[in-house]
Amino acid sequence: MADKSVVENQTGVWTNDNKREEWMDDFKGKIYVEKPGWHWVGIKENAKNGNANAPDMKVNLRALDRDSVDKYCADIQVLTKEQAKEMWSKPGSERVRNDKEIDSDIPF
Repeated sequence: MADKSVVENQTGVWTNDNKREEWMDDFKGKIYVEKPGWHWVGIKENAKNGNANAPDMKVNLRALDRDSVDKYCADIQVLTKEQAKEMWSKPGSERVRNDKEIDSDIPF
């Protein structure tokens, strides 16, 4: 049996001490996702309580049920990284959402 373990759909992330350039991630970690598809992502700052090895933040994924996918994700197209790069590199394309669009996908 392995000496290390994880809980599916949950992880901690730590400050990236190896960050040397702006494009590099601010935090790092890894997660095992139980099943593919849409998930709510919850991120909380972690109270370390003197434990220097504790993660800086905790991440929790919660799978969306079919009704939530239909309600919140039906109008969203999932792109590969290559498709996104091609789409957003075209002249005149913008990745800006207005406040109404940003608020429209929050379930509360």
